[in-house]
Amino acid sequence: MHGRGRRRLIPLGSELLPGSSQPRAGKVACVALLLSLCGAAAPDAAAAASSAPESALAQTPSHALSLAEALALAHEQNPELLIRRARAARAAGEKLRSRQGVLPTVSLDATYLKADVGLLDDVPVLTPGSTPGLGFVSANPVEGNLLGVQLLQPLVNFEAWAARRQAGHLEQAAQLGARRTRDEVTVATIASYFGASTAQRRVAAESRGLATARRALRQAEAALEEGLVSRLDRLQARTRVAEMEARVAAARSGVVRAHSILRQVLGLDGEGLIPLADAMPEPPSSLSPGNHQVLERSDLRARKKALDAAQAGVERARAGYLPAVNLVLRYQRLELNQPVGLNETDWVLGVNLGWTIFAGYGRAGALDAAQAAEREARIELDALRRQARAEERDTRAEWQAQRLGWERARSSVRDAQEALQLTEARYAEGLDDMRTLLGAQAEVLAADSREINARYNALMAAQRYRLAVAAETGAEHLR
Repeated sequence: MHGRGRRRLIPLGSELLPGSSQPRAGKVACVALLLSLCGAAAPDAAAAASSAPESALAQTPSHALSLAEALALAHEQNPELLIRRARAARAAGEKLRSRQGVLPTVSLDATYLKADVGLLDDVPVLTPGSTPGLGFVSANPVEGNLLGVQLLQPLVNFEAWAARRQAGHLEQAAQLGARRTRDEVTVATIASYFGASTAQRRVAAESRGLATARRALRQAEAALEEGLVSRLDRLQARTRVAEMEARVAAARSGVVRAHSILRQVLGLDGEGLIPLADAMPEPPSSLSPGNHQVLERSDLRARKKALDAAQAGVERARAGYLPAVNLVLRYQRLELNQPVGLNETDWVLGVNLGWTIFAGYGRAGALDAAQAAEREARIELDALRRQARAEERDTRAEWQAQRLGWERARSSVRDAQEALQLTEARYAEGLDDMRTLLGAQAEVLAADSREINARYNALMAAQRYRLAVAAETGAEHLR
């Protein structure tokens, strides 16, 4: 309806939802899972907390969690990192066990014997006296004990030496793998922390959109009472309000989901929203090239150690064809009380040569399997190297694109807000209809959403680039 009189204009911001006027930044989200939340919404922490159920609020931590505290919790409690550390500890145990092939084995054995032997029941003996004769005596029971100590020292054992080298490489590979997982958990913690903040900011944006839609509805109702517009304007405004109420509810559910992801990353039980202390910083304006650091990534070095372990495995399998030489030293003491008193001490020193000439193709099969494992490890290392170089190029290009997208989205927010103010004034003058006004409102909301998502995406693209080039990650390296 154009030119039908001046419509009453309701001041901007006259009906904001509770808590939406003071956006408060927090941070939370997980590297892989939270990328899906980029299409979700973000409020301020106060608005999200005020809309949460009382049961969730009752379990909210008493103090706000900083990013540094979140990282410390994740490094201590993240399940994936704990699993990696357990694997590293297991590899260290295997290396310790491999010392058995080079260190002596000392064993102690003690035997007590008491037996009744049928052959000793009637033992013929000469009877003493003036007239010697033949008699029978029983030598049962036989009773005595035997104590022995034995030392076995490997002198030459090629298979054990190769097994020890293999265990050492596997231990280093497990430690490097745990270090890489720690870096990934750091990025995942930053993503989940700021992902929750992004979800909270989205709720605030949707709440502002709802308040704007309600203001437009009141304008339409006031104009309808004055006979300046038709019922169509009011119906369109009501439809917009209903749509925005549904969007706010969906955005609030996104906050709950984001905080659940944060709890998973931090290894925390319980439920409810976690108060966040740190605001999401702006994405870094520049990143130093890191292509020379790519090959220093912990996962690449772990793969290299895995290849070294596979090569040692081949040497171990080949060494199975060779003999082993051991030094044997045994000391034992025998005390036989019945049927005769006998105390005897013995010791033995010798060199043992063990050589399995044929083992039913067991050695041949073990060598074939070890060679296949070496080829597999080499192929995996080459593939990971190519993947690492590609990730360096891809993540840097992604960061450049996301950074530019955030700068453009930030400027579009100002333009959209200015356009909305002009449209509201034109609607009040009767120069624009309700459809144009609702379109301007939708564009402001869309611009806010693009800026929120672009800021998060640009920040996390920088962190993924740092992870790809083995650069330092963490709260102190966000800018």
